[in-house]
Amino acid sequence: MTKFIKSLTAIILLCNVLFAQAQIKIAKTNSSSKDETPFPIFSFGDEMVQSDEFLRVFNKNKRDQLAPTQSEIEEYLDLYVKFKLKVKEAYSLQMDTVPAFIQELAGYRKQLAQPYLTDKTVTERLIKEAYDRRQMEVNAAHLLINCAADAKPSDSLAAYQKIMGLRNRIVNGESFGSVASQYSEDPSAKTNKGDLGYFTAFQMIYPFENAAFNSQVGEVSMPIRTQFGYHLVYVKDKRETLGDIKVAHIAIKFYNEGQVDSTKSLIDAVYQKLQDGADWNDLVDEFSQDFNSNSKGGELNWFNRTTAGIPIEFKNLAYTLENDGDYSKPIRTKFSWHIVKRIELKAKPSYDDSKEFLRRKVERDSRSELNKEVVVRRVKKENNFREVAGYDAVKNNFDKSLLEGKYKADKGSGAVLCKISDKDYTDGDFYKYVATNQTRSNKALDNAVADMYANFIKQINLDYEESQLELKYEDFKYIMQEYKDGILLFELTDKEVWSKAVKDTTGLEEFYAENASAYMWEERADATIYSCNNAKVAKALKKKVKKGKDVSALIEKFNTKDALTITTETVVAEKAENEILSEVDWKQGVYALPAANDRVKFIRINNILPPATKPLKENMGQATSDYQNYLEKNWIEQLKAKYPVEIYSENVQRLYAK
Repeated sequence: MTKFIKSLTAIILLCNVLFAQAQIKIAKTNSSSKDETPFPIFSFGDEMVQSDEFLRVFNKNKRDQLAPTQSEIEEYLDLYVKFKLKVKEAYSLQMDTVPAFIQELAGYRKQLAQPYLTDKTVTERLIKEAYDRRQMEVNAAHLLINCAADAKPSDSLAAYQKIMGLRNRIVNGESFGSVASQYSEDPSAKTNKGDLGYFTAFQMIYPFENAAFNSQVGEVSMPIRTQFGYHLVYVKDKRETLGDIKVAHIAIKFYNEGQVDSTKSLIDAVYQKLQDGADWNDLVDEFSQDFNSNSKGGELNWFNRTTAGIPIEFKNLAYTLENDGDYSKPIRTKFSWHIVKRIELKAKPSYDDSKEFLRRKVERDSRSELNKEVVVRRVKKENNFREVAGYDAVKNNFDKSLLEGKYKADKGSGAVLCKISDKDYTDGDFYKYVATNQTRSNKALDNAVADMYANFIKQINLDYEESQLELKYEDFKYIMQEYKDGILLFELTDKEVWSKAVKDTTGLEEFYAENASAYMWEERADATIYSCNNAKVAKALKKKVKKGKDVSALIEKFNTKDALTITTETVVAEKAENEILSEVDWKQGVYALPAANDRVKFIRINNILPPATKPLKENMGQATSDYQNYLEKNWIEQLKAKYPVEIYSENVQRLYAK
């Protein structure tokens, strides 16, 4: 089992196992679990399950918000007892101390913690901003002056002054394209004058995107700093997004200007065939030279007007087609002639439909740093962060080895740099952080140390907040316990049931033999079905079959010119398993069958086989499943003997008698 499947199983195990694989809909927790003093529902071994715990998990997995019925409560109670027994056994075996388990759980915890380490207000604002921007497309050009992210202050200042000088020239009347082609340090600007074409949200780095969307058409932005350097952004146009489109095309390629006219004649001839009513797919198969799309009727992947890699003239033409099925006149792109057919235009999604997709995009994008900064300010206040000796205690304790990425951590003096709640962070902690996170840098040493310290403070505050989530948020505590129990449950059940049933071949064979009566074939017919391409052949063949003659030579003779003159199929099946067998007499003989697909058919029942046990190798799937159920049942009985279970029936009744 792959790690992905294993991980996915652990995540959903509680849902599937505890609710008998029912479809789950989250419901509000029953208010009685908080308003009423908890009472015991059942005990197992030396542990007790109270009503608040049981109702919490029951209501979380309940399919509706109606009052629970007796059957729902009792069914779930049985499942939950088994679950608790298995998990208790896993803890007793100390499976939660295995390094692989600890590492896997830590990975899940990291993922589950992320929503608690973001600011909902900032996230919602960024999602809405991204949605609004994706309704527009910006056509912009840029001018770049290179400046490394870790450049020295003097180099950064020089780059800034240089780009400001160029901006002044543009503002005073020089052409942006002309200045960009001469001075931009983006190599492509020599030919494209800095033109980037149309783009929308998430297609440029966030600072650049901000400059483009916040500037007016015809306006040159102030210098924008990115990891590449300083940019000027010139907005040439803004237009509304039209949604995604799917098209098909017929493509005729040319490889030099000398082939343009001859290929134009060919595409025109194909176009005329379309006009005369020829089938689109037939023309694609016969003429189109885009071999990647020919098998799909020339269909291309969904795209829009900002999709890279598709010629602008092709994209623009696609959006002029008004209806699905409309096709264009031939159009030339750089290396091909095309006829374009519209398949479907997808309407722009609503905000609600886009929200979760955009949330994931925001979380992975550099704009998520804005969220992190807000969270750090919040948790500093909530967790009583305060400087003690602070940055001054460490700022002079580094040399050029840090800039070379070769710093070796000093143990430190033990000086307390800062405190979060009652936890001390010493100079040794900072030195260790630096050694772990250092990279080569062109920064001035003072700036490199200051940046490291700022990142250290940010990280320890986020790490401390993450460490407190179970204490601060009850729902996080519960879901972490569910994940922990779910992984343990998976591991132990796999060992005791799933994998065991597959690996224990001897046990499976013994189980199968002991339960042979459950794996019986009923009476089966051994039959041969004959299919002939005409009545004359069928008559000659049927005559010999009725006499019990060997007809192999006759079939070979008839099939000399056409291998499909006679075909045969042998079946061995129970009456209920085969529709043909269920329609003829259940005894030896030859019987006519209804004609089908212009073929004459008949069947010969060769023999009726008595009931018999199915061989294990032919029934492995069902046998393995049954053996797993058998192992599961025995295991539960053993666990109940080891951890005696007592159900408090009167208290259980209180759960559905409200």
